[in-house]
Amino acid sequence: MTIQEAYSKLEESFEKFQGQEDWKKYLDFSARFHDYSLNNTALIYTQKPNARFVRGYRSWQELGRQVKKGEKAIKIFAPLIKKEENAKGKKETNLKGFRIISVFDLSQTDGDDSQLPTMIKGLDSDMDYSTILDQILEKIDVPVDFKDMSYEKHGFYAIKEKAITINSRNSPVHTLKTLFHELAHHYHLESLKGRRDKFTYEQEEFVAESSAYLACATLGIDTGDYSIPYIKHWLDDFKAFQEMRRDIEKTVKQITSLLPTNITPLNKDFERKGEKC
Repeated sequence: MTIQEAYSKLEESFEKFQGQEDWKKYLDFSARFHDYSLNNTALIYTQKPNARFVRGYRSWQELGRQVKKGEKAIKIFAPLIKKEENAKGKKETNLKGFRIISVFDLSQTDGDDSQLPTMIKGLDSDMDYSTILDQILEKIDVPVDFKDMSYEKHGFYAIKEKAITINSRNSPVHTLKTLFHELAHHYHLESLKGRRDKFTYEQEEFVAESSAYLACATLGIDTGDYSIPYIKHWLDDFKAFQEMRRDIEKTVKQITSLLPTNITPLNKDFERKGEKC
């Protein structure tokens, strides 16, 4: 792919974002690639819309993974940096242009999962939360389906169907966190009747993950390694948190009302020991 072809793909991808739903899909996608420029995120989206985490061929090898045979590379821009001597005789780095490089998505690789970042592989813990999870699933009136989605996403809430789908590959602790996040979407959207137009997509995600983080905290589970970067991506603004605090607190209260009462002593024990999951 040439530079000109790459720019043509960019134009093509932005033309596709015609409606609110298309834009929401792109925002959800771009949340996975906050370290990349807008142009590169759009290029990745155009070539592989289900991409989750991309790296170069050698970078994957350093993470203990190997690109599968026959996989097609995703083309993105990379800066051309050159060290030069300025008028004062000091070395400085200057941007000279861009080149096209090849990267591959996680789904195009096989190998070790242990070195993947928490935002991708999800939370893990030595504790087994499956019993608590089962007790909550028995109480809720929202259908929950478990589906193998590889690393595409950890879960989602279908608004029209009012149903939750969770990645069956998640660990028990991340399944619990994801359930809280999707339940937060359900409860928050239900409470927004008549005023949903006042909330942006970013705010809805902010409320959902903040609620999941706080609900997990009541169980002594620290999801900060995953939740904080996620929350800050959507709204890195403490004032925004204060403005939405009432919505968050109301949503958390609905989620925690589902928790079995017999887990409270366990929670206190976690807090004293300062354990993190």
